[in-house]
Amino acid sequence: MRKNAFTLPFTIFIAFITILIVTGSASLFKTQMQYEKRIQNYYLALAELNLALVTAKEEGSLPTDFNTTYADSSISCHFIKDKSSYDCQITLKNGFALSKIISIEKTTNAK
Repeated sequence: MRKNAFTLPFTIFIAFITILIVTGSASLFKTQMQYEKRIQNYYLALAELNLALVTAKEEGSLPTDFNTTYADSSISCHFIKDKSSYDCQITLKNGFALSKIISIEKTTNAK
């Protein structure tokens, strides 16, 4: 069999392309995992805020300002009078922080 000078460069080229594909796939996977973790933290913070508001409302009328902890998360809400809403800051135990303005509608029980 005759030796040629094409086999080694072609093999190196194929190996290089394969390494690029694997590296790119790993990078995309890492980015996707980080994005999904941010989404999970956002919805976890919102769920804990909603549960804390429900708990505070069940204890009586909602106070103007309140600080509470719910499932190892720190929640502080301050009432905004001119907008009749709450400005809330939620800090999860993993360090994720979220600031959210929640509007509270007053409901009347008509019988």
